[in-house]
Amino acid sequence: MSNIYLDENLSEYVADALNSLNKGYFVNFKVFSTKNKFGRGAKDEDIIPTVGAESGILITKDIKIQKTRLQYDLCKQHKLGMFFLKLTSNKVTHWEIVKLLILNWERIIEIIIRDKFPFAYIVKVRGKMVKL
Repeated sequence: MSNIYLDENLSEYVADALNSLNKGYFVNFKVFSTKNKFGRGAKDEDIIPTVGAESGILITKDIKIQKTRLQYDLCKQHKLGMFFLKLTSNKVTHWEIVKLLILNWERIIEIIIRDKFPFAYIVKVRGKMVKL
């Protein structure tokens, strides 16, 4: 069983919906919201070690994690799998996030199964995912 965590800015309802859609297709994957699992406003420095300890995956739109030295080092140290959602504007709607995840969900699952941890990808609205 692999646990996938959606950062709190991606909505706990999206995590619930992905769990419902996974039934019968991707039964070895459970999707959680970091908001529900760790509490609202939990720091990345607290989330990353826990997710890494269970060989989990974090999906976020916070690309700054990659550029923040402490957080980047924590991701590597705890062998975290990460997907960064790169959206087209700051005025992103909830629905745009859902569409991006659904359009890329099968590919995300394939990468989780295939790639060696740690890994990181940028999931873009247009074009292929980019490995970091």
